[in-house]
Amino acid sequence: MSPDERELTFWNWRAFAACRDQDPELFFPAATDGPTYEAQVAAAKSVCHRCPVRVACLRDALQRVPHGIAGGLTESERRAVRPATVLPPPRWRALLLEGRSHPEVARLCGVSVRTVERWAAQLRRDHGHRCGGGAG
Repeated sequence: MSPDERELTFWNWRAFAACRDQDPELFFPAATDGPTYEAQVAAAKSVCHRCPVRVACLRDALQRVPHGIAGGLTESERRAVRPATVLPPPRWRALLLEGRSHPEVARLCGVSVRTVERWAAQLRRDHGHRCGGGAG
């Protein structure tokens, strides 16, 4: 790891991300397959490919980002490169299962409320749980 990479801690690398000024929806394709999906993925990845903190983003994405394009990879691409070891459940999952509000989970995990809403929807699909409130 280079000295520059060591400087990019868990919390401050996002300040240098190429996506910080992009619409977050760019990284969550609306289409699920076909040419439209491929074009949406290519648009998101083009931002990732010019990002100076892509390695830090991918490291974070492999641990806690289940949806969308992050670190230059799609969900399925990240699943394919994740370590084979079983990781502990992500912090967001525990917070939602505790009934924490979406804004609180977003703040604690350093993501948008929209991302937490996606996580909560996934958790409901997977487990049928009520996952925190949308309001403060």
